Amino acid sequence: LQSVIVRIMKSRKEISHQALLAQVIEQVSSRFQASMYDIKKHIDILIDKEYMERVPGEDQHAFYRYLA
Repeated sequence: LQSVIVRIMKSRKEISHQALLAQVIEQVSSRFQASMYDIKKHIDILIDKEYMERVPGEDQHAFYRYLA
């Protein structure tokens, strides 16, 4: 899941939370059923590893920005 998220983030640079979830689900649906919990957990891991960050705004999960 992390590699899929990083690929999406590299191509988009900045993306909304809902759009990221939709693209991850779409890309992995042919391989397995990813749960929202798993995707969110891997997003948090990538934020901790400083591959991406949350963009400050009204909702803390509104947007993500690619850093690496």
